[in-house]
Amino acid sequence: QFYRFIIFPGKWIKVWYDRLTLLALLDRSEDVKENVFAVLLVVLVSLLGFLTLNQGFCKDIWVLLFCLVMASCQYSLLK
Repeated sequence: QFYRFIIFPGKWIKVWYDRLTLLALLDRSEDVKENVFAVLLVVLVSLLGFLTLNQGFCKDIWVLLFCLVMASCQYSLLK
């Protein structure tokens, strides 16, 4: 059994999950304001992270940990 995952209006792909599992996996939001706000927050996180790394506040292993935290924040915001 597959689900038609709509990419664009009139364009879809087959996904071999049932509908509830797929929606739980992707958790798409239909509200445009919420999506735009999330993208703006992701851009803000990336800019602040760039400025923090550029100033040299983090060194050695802390750079890796800081980048992991930033990536998890961006993933959570976009999901």
